[in-house]
Amino acid sequence: MRPFALFRVVPQARVGEIARVRSAVRLVRANEAIRDSVFTLYAGWAFSWTTTPDGRRQILDFHLPGDLVERSEDGAEVSALTDTSFCVLAKDRLCEFMGRDPGLALSYADGLVRDRARLRERLTSLGRRDAMGRVAHLLLELHGRLSRRGGADRTGAPLPLKQAHLADALGLSVEHANRALAALRRDGVASFQKGRLDILDRTAMEDLAGWSTTPAQPVLTRIGA
Repeated sequence: MRPFALFRVVPQARVGEIARVRSAVRLVRANEAIRDSVFTLYAGWAFSWTTTPDGRRQILDFHLPGDLVERSEDGAEVSALTDTSFCVLAKDRLCEFMGRDPGLALSYADGLVRDRARLRERLTSLGRRDAMGRVAHLLLELHGRLSRRGGADRTGAPLPLKQAHLADALGLSVEHANRALAALRRDGVASFQKGRLDILDRTAMEDLAGWSTTPAQPVLTRIGA
């Protein structure tokens, strides 16, 4: 996970300093809440979510191994989607470490740029894409993120999601999400069944999603990389 982790730019000689930023290593079982305020995922999936006053859930983002997650104070929660292991970071020590190491601060900023680009596309889906386009775009996004971690092949990937997760991330009812998935399968575009995504026609799927083949990349210069 080093290519995706917060500390990937830190020289080997400074690993001991990193250890002092870590306050604990935890395991959380699937469907349990993660209460720690700042952490990096070692293994497993998690997601951030909030609810409306009438109890409807909105999933804000999915978190994969290597991601830095910082819980905000605006009421959003983080839950384990699968069994997860993660490293808890002490926020005060992390801020102090960033002040001494510009490369770490830039690495943190890189992550914020990527997160903002991803959430911008999610907002576009919510506002402008139809149900099939929303589902196709999210599945392509997750496939791409897994591919960069070595967790997917060119034609698919295991995704530990249920239709309800897709629906809650995309502002759809479960019924609409199911119909969109059925249409993608019927048209020979993609199949998502039993936790496995199979991309059957990549070009058609990208067309439906309005997918860019050259997504925006962070332009920050990594110091010490």
